[in-house]
Amino acid sequence: AAQEEEAKMAAEFAAWKQEKIKAAQEEEANEKAAKAAARKQMHIETEQTKKPAREEDTVNAEAGRKQAKIQAAAAKKAAHDEEAKKAEVARKQAQIAAAKARKEEQEDAKMAAAVAIAKKKAAARMQAKIKAAAAAKKAAQEE
Repeated sequence: AAQEEEAKMAAEFAAWKQEKIKAAQEEEANEKAAKAAARKQMHIETEQTKKPAREEDTVNAEAGRKQAKIQAAAAKKAAHDEEAKKAEVARKQAQIAAAKARKEEQEDAKMAAAVAIAKKKAAARMQAKIKAAAAAKKAAQEE
C-alpha cells in the first residue's frame, strides 16, 4: 500500500511538473509573439516615416550621381592634360640628355684621338732615340 501511495504521489508530481513546464513554455511563446508583434508594428511605423525621406534621398542621390559624373569627367580631362604636359616635359628632358650624351661621346672620341696621336708621337720619338743611339754606337765602333 505504501508503494502504491508512493507511486501515485510520484505520478502526481510528474504530472504537476509537466504542467509547470508546459505553462512556462506557453508563457515564453506568448512573450515571443508579443515581442514579434511589437517589432512588426515598429517596423511598419518606421517604414511609413522613411518612405517620403527615401523618395527625397533618391532624388538627391540621382543629382549627386550626375554631379559626380560631371566631376569625374572634368578630373579625367585635367589628368589627361596634366599627363600630356608631363609627357612633353619628359620628352624635352630626354632630348637634352641625348644631346649631352652625344656631346660627351664626341669629346671622348676627340680625347681618344688625341691620346692615340700622342702615343704615335711618343713611339716615333722613342724610335728616333733608338736609331740615334744605334748610330752613335756604330760611329763609336768605327772609330
